[in-house]
Amino acid sequence: MNDAMRVRDIPAVLIAAARILGRFWAPFIVIACLGLALRSGALWVAVEVSDHNAFVAQLILTIAPLGFLLAMIAMLYLTRASLPNVAALSHHKARQATTEKREMRLVDVAVSVLVPFLAVYVSYGLLQQDLYRFTNEAAFDEFNQFSLDGSTEYDYAGRLAIYDWQVVVAIVAIAWVLRFALGRLERVTQFLALAFVGALVEVYYTSQVAQKVSDLRAASIEWVQQRQASQVVVEQYDRVVDELGPLANPVDSATGWLFGLIGAVDAVVIVPLAWLTVGAVVLGHRLSPPPKPTREPNPTLQKIPAPVRRFGGGLVADVRERWSAFWNGLRMMAAAGLMPMLTFCLAFLLVIRIPWALGEVLRLAIGPVNTDTWLAFAPMEAALGLAVTMVLAASLLAAAIDWLLGPSLDPTPEPDEPSADPTAEPTGEPTADPAAGGPTGISVPASA
Repeated sequence: MNDAMRVRDIPAVLIAAARILGRFWAPFIVIACLGLALRSGALWVAVEVSDHNAFVAQLILTIAPLGFLLAMIAMLYLTRASLPNVAALSHHKARQATTEKREMRLVDVAVSVLVPFLAVYVSYGLLQQDLYRFTNEAAFDEFNQFSLDGSTEYDYAGRLAIYDWQVVVAIVAIAWVLRFALGRLERVTQFLALAFVGALVEVYYTSQVAQKVSDLRAASIEWVQQRQASQVVVEQYDRVVDELGPLANPVDSATGWLFGLIGAVDAVVIVPLAWLTVGAVVLGHRLSPPPKPTREPNPTLQKIPAPVRRFGGGLVADVRERWSAFWNGLRMMAAAGLMPMLTFCLAFLLVIRIPWALGEVLRLAIGPVNTDTWLAFAPMEAALGLAVTMVLAASLLAAAIDWLLGPSLDPTPEPDEPSADPTAEPTGEPTADPAAGGPTGISVPASA
């Protein structure tokens, strides 16, 4: 399928998304509201549990983004029967899981879903909201503890489970080994629930990394702004703008727009591509390519004891397989072409702005209200905007992924037969007729 044909398919994809929305909007809204309720409930429970065990509270806190993710997965799964390419893929035999030695399921490649989803979650600012709410409420609860004898001891870092980078790296390493061990245990016991325990392990360590990345991003921006070189650049820019006279305002506006566009690259590019990757993994994980054939043994590695070598090789293969669906989703989008991806990015950009647009409409409809009243209803307004965003995003994702899966399911043409050498002498041996399934001797005309 050439690029021109794929560009002409874009209106049909958008129409298919509208049809999916018209058919499934009611269950979509219910699922979205349940997911947001799970997110809020997890935050409340995490705050309460943090007073007793900070580690368990962090485990519960990871369920908050799961409410958003599980709702999106449920909505995408609900549309499978209505998507022709996805329905055809359901009959496609999935590859065998390397560690578990059974057919690979979505839960086995959970990290391939979590990584792009957390990119969306961070870009939406939802992860920061979760952390702020948990931190503020837990710290407030810790501060209000008191005893009659005045012996109250405050432990904010312990209650909030604030870890350094070294601890986070250790958590990732332990999680990889634990995930591999759970897979081997499932292979022996055939107990599928262990796969879901392993998925929760991946949820925990990826959320810890996402928190650190979010904190590092904010700290990096603040560090750059505080550097003397940055202040010199700002001062020189202000001096140049002041000397422009009548052109100062247009130049300053254009510069602000340019830097605003650069700062919004996550909303314009990263979020749409991450959403498409999530959809490609959820609906197309069965298309993950088979594992690469093993290479010749390295003489240097042969010096390592065999048990250590087997464990290390199995662990590396296990980690690589968990990420296989993620890389396959990226390859699928890369093969779609530039114009279709830009169109989807624009469509998702409009969907992302739904909460803002809904808030503006409600303000126009309700009018000015007291601040305390607005604070009481602000969480409901935010939840409603998120629910509408999830419903529209699921509809668009389902149609886009079904379209992206099309070329992957096209039958591959049979290789052409090598042309016979006219100078070669006949050997007298019978030739094999593929249609008849056996030797035929001399070719027979079709009319016979």
